[in-house]
Amino acid sequence: MSMFLNVDRNLVGRDFVVGDVHGHLQQLHAQLQEVAFDTSLDRLFCLGDLVDRGPDSEALLEMIDQHTFFSVSGNHEAMMIAGFENPETAAKHRTNGGEWFYTLPLDQRQHLVNQVRHWPWAIELDTGSRRIGLIHANVLGGSWSRTQRALAAIEEAWSAGASLEEDERMASAAEQFLWDRSLARQLYRCLLGLGDAKRTLVEYKRLFLERLDTIDLAKPETLAPFQISGIEALYLGHNFVPKPVAVGNCHFLDTYRGAQGERLALVCVNEFPMSPSHP
Repeated sequence: MSMFLNVDRNLVGRDFVVGDVHGHLQQLHAQLQEVAFDTSLDRLFCLGDLVDRGPDSEALLEMIDQHTFFSVSGNHEAMMIAGFENPETAAKHRTNGGEWFYTLPLDQRQHLVNQVRHWPWAIELDTGSRRIGLIHANVLGGSWSRTQRALAAIEEAWSAGASLEEDERMASAAEQFLWDRSLARQLYRCLLGLGDAKRTLVEYKRLFLERLDTIDLAKPETLAPFQISGIEALYLGHNFVPKPVAVGNCHFLDTYRGAQGERLALVCVNEFPMSPSHP
């Protein structure tokens, strides 16, 4: 499968995008039931980081078929791959919620790594009225077309088994697309004025929600980094936000840490034909 995947319009059902699930399959199932998700008609697109922290990482990986349940790769999947292919880096994955992976038999770890190595790093989805981009952390230079070209340039090496740690081009691409937090820093510091002070999660959530109206009042030059060229909308995970938030044409959807009262950001992104299952 290509590192940049184009997905055609869903002509029979709905398309949903969900933020970082991090092993919380029960929460995902509960919210899909709420929207009457129909696996024969509907599709789910995950923004990466399906694994670690929650109890069902393995089951979530097995769920992804890139047909009904899609996903791009996230930095936690990258840590899993790197930890398997270079055991010297496994400690990084273990300390970030990946201990579950190293309790599995060797052949099952190999199977999961082989599976995730075939996941795209970016998806372009035709929703009917627009084309949207899905990526875990960030694009290259504020440009969807540059991102597509950059992924095409490393695809052959990635398919041949290039290392995320030892191949310089691969490491650089992973840092940009799977790890980069510069857009989120712009949101937190410049738009919301949260600065760099360390806060509890409760305090952070309160300040974030209190200051959301500053986005509507922001000057165009402050919003410029969030206007990604070459795509109508961009959906991102990776950076925690207490609720889904749109800035420019960027949609931040990493809302769930497993705390009481939290919910996964699950949004329907397409227009779909009327059907008996979807009145």
